Amino acid sequence: MGEEGNKCPFIAAISVCNPFDINATMNLMSKPSFKNRFMYAAGLTKKLIKGFVKNKPVIMAAQPDLDAEKIVKARTMNEFNQAYAVKVFGYDSAEQLNISGSSVHYLKDIKVPTLFINALNDPICDKSTIPYEEIANNPYLLLACTKYGGHLAYFEGLGLKPWLPKQLAQFAQAMIEW
Repeated sequence: MGEEGNKCPFIAAISVCNPFDINATMNLMSKPSFKNRFMYAAGLTKKLIKGFVKNKPVIMAAQPDLDAEKIVKARTMNEFNQAYAVKVFGYDSAEQLNISGSSVHYLKDIKVPTLFINALNDPICDKSTIPYEEIANNPYLLLACTKYGGHLAYFEGLGLKPWLPKQLAQFAQAMIEW
């Protein structure tokens, strides 16, 4: 979106639970707390390793210089990224990869209405990484922060009815009609 600026082909966009600053998010997830380091970060790292192992023959055929042993022994997402993504995508470090992939650097250049929905209790995309000022300075951006919602767990009522799809549909419909 921001990389395209005025050439963006979309009429609007929606981003839910955006990590905005991936490097800051990864650093927070690496802190030694049960919630971050032992649940979320460990779970995500294990899923990445599982995906690698499942596709190892194809990946290694295309990227023979990868160190498969180092990849499967990764204990953090940064270790996985250093062993895998940095090599595949040509970065010098996991930090450089994280910074490059962060949307915070492109917010000022977004030129279509964009809704960001983030929960203030998101255990992965911490509220401290939300770039409030950058969003406020771009008239095309709208930030909706909910007190609760975790990471993609937006429910309402006792029946745990999904709340998010209705909000996304309303915004999309409004942008189509606009």
